[in-house]
Amino acid sequence: MAPEARRAQLLDVTSDLVLREGYAAVSIDRVAREATIARTVVYAQFGNLQGLLEALLERTQQRAIEQVQAVLTGTGVRPDRADIDGLIVEAARTFGEMVLADPGTWRLALLPSDGAPSTLRERTEESRRAIRAIVQPVIRWITVERGGLEGVEDELAARAIVTLGEDAARLMIADPEAYPPERMAAFTGALLRTLRS
Repeated sequence: MAPEARRAQLLDVTSDLVLREGYAAVSIDRVAREATIARTVVYAQFGNLQGLLEALLERTQQRAIEQVQAVLTGTGVRPDRADIDGLIVEAARTFGEMVLADPGTWRLALLPSDGAPSTLRERTEESRRAIRAIVQPVIRWITVERGGLEGVEDELAARAIVTLGEDAARLMIADPEAYPPERMAAFTGALLRTLRS
């Protein structure tokens, strides 16, 4: 197997193990056994257990950030967009669809930090900062340049949106039938109408 493919395979095995049993269950021996390879292959790819876990956290962080960027790109954030409410509702629906298309990434990104390596909390907050940095200019554009939500502070709104997005992702992953993206989008639209009244 090519080194890149082997690395991806080992990260997938580690991710599955963390999601099933938590970070405490992860060891080089266990990952090698689950992947049916020699321990030396895992060491060759990651150096040690910390290297393996950090690589998993980095991949998860990168995927989550790329998906949030894709939501905003895909929903058409642009200066001539007149339908601000439609843009926000569309972004909520698209985000939900992405979460359900890749629940492993989001489950891992939103896991409680119990038993996780010490770098998890730092990485989680780093991811949140990066996602807020993507969301905040969009909020600023909506509130200032487009006059969409008068009086809303872009920094606080970005924090609130990231927190609400995380909670919505948890609900959709836990029970996608009860909390489909369409329900989240409809709620977002209703909330926006209430804010405007």
